[in-house]
Amino acid sequence: MPMYEYRCPRGHISERHRPFSEYKEATFCECGETATRVILSPPKVFGDYEGYESPASGKWIEGRKARERDFAETGTRPYELGERADAIRRAAAAERELDRTVDEVVDQTLSELTS
Repeated sequence: MPMYEYRCPRGHISERHRPFSEYKEATFCECGETATRVILSPPKVFGDYEGYESPASGKWIEGRKARERDFAETGTRPYELGERADAIRRAAAAERELDRTVDEVVDQTLSELTS
């Protein structure tokens, strides 16, 4: 629900959370006077997606349209619930297996060199 600023005839300023459908309606100030909506500060505007590097294409993605275009170009899709955690677990398991294999090869090579 958006927050609006109101001012009464006595100059008191207050903020109220109100449904968008009621933003034009006056409200009452704490002093009892009718307060009307005013714009004292600019509204906060947020982008729809923070910029990030696409793991599929390596391109910088900023915004919903760029994200959708990247999915279409790379044939990928967003993670569904739980998929991201599964992907992280699988990657960690693959890395542990690679480390184990490298350690075995190093141990075997050292063993052959010292024999």
